[in-house]
Amino acid sequence: MPTYIRLTNLTADGFAEIEQSASRTEQMKAMAEEMGGEIRDVFLTMGDFDFVTIAEFPNDQMYTQFALRFAEKGVADTETLKAIDEPEYLDLVQDL
Repeated sequence: MPTYIRLTNLTADGFAEIEQSASRTEQMKAMAEEMGGEIRDVFLTMGDFDFVTIAEFPNDQMYTQFALRFAEKGVADTETLKAIDEPEYLDLVQDL
């Protein structure tokens, strides 16, 4: 399955409800599973982003639906990167 890297910053509402962060993470994992995806890792980070999430979904459409459903909660601003794994990367550059 394709891998997606989500960079997350909590909004003011997200920080106001920081004690609910663990339950929101579990809800996010359950929602991903219901939609055919998987949250592989969630990292609290120091730097420009508060969290980094590594997810796998069957396709871009399913991931986008997941991201939109999560965004409705209004507790975080996110950016998504679609990751290309090493074997696919090597195939892409092999004939250059």
